[in-house]
Amino acid sequence: MNSKSFVVAKINFRNIKTAYLLTGIAMALALIQSIVFIILAVFDINPNGPDNMTTSFGNYLFLLLILSAIFVPSKNFRKMMNLGGKRADFFKGCIINYAIMAAIISFVSLILFYTYDKYMVAEFYGGGTLDVLYWFRWLDNGPVVAFFRQFAFLFLLAAVVHTLTAVQDKWYGWAADVLIVAIISVFTPVAALRPALVWFFNLIIFHSNAAVQIGACVILALLVYSLNKPVFARKAI
Repeated sequence: MNSKSFVVAKINFRNIKTAYLLTGIAMALALIQSIVFIILAVFDINPNGPDNMTTSFGNYLFLLLILSAIFVPSKNFRKMMNLGGKRADFFKGCIINYAIMAAIISFVSLILFYTYDKYMVAEFYGGGTLDVLYWFRWLDNGPVVAFFRQFAFLFLLAAVVHTLTAVQDKWYGWAADVLIVAIISVFTPVAALRPALVWFFNLIIFHSNAAVQIGACVILALLVYSLNKPVFARKAI
């Protein structure tokens, strides 16, 4: 990675204000809900109920990654090319963005899980939280392994969303959308094909061997993201 790639990554971080705003709004609404629960609890109006559930506060940060992977290829590419940027630097710079974001989100969500979420569950949400760290069983091997498992999955998610967004102005972009929908629609109800879909999601999410899941996600992310090189080499400005 050359210095220009890092410059591209820095510019991308500065030019995803809409992603920051929408994620901030979602987190603010979640925080308001929690504050309301705390106020009600102070007045003993809403004691800890067995059915109360909420989405993990840290999981709202996933929205930032997804929105960024949409806005960067759809909005920032043309801006940078018009400013004299190089396509190769943009290609390399974006993957730096996603690696950094995946790492930061994974770290912050872990901290929130062990602090804010634990407190809220203990005090107000008897039904627990909807948190991928728990439901995907990434915490089974401890927080350090959970960090890398979540990082790898988020890195793959960003690469897929970025790539699908980048090709939406081409016929093969729409073909890819149809293919994905067709695979899910056909493989899910057909018993003979369902194991293949289960195997794939087990590989990238639920695999009992953390090293396999992490390696699979990173390798798939790099393979999927590599498709962007010829896409952006020919993409009209």
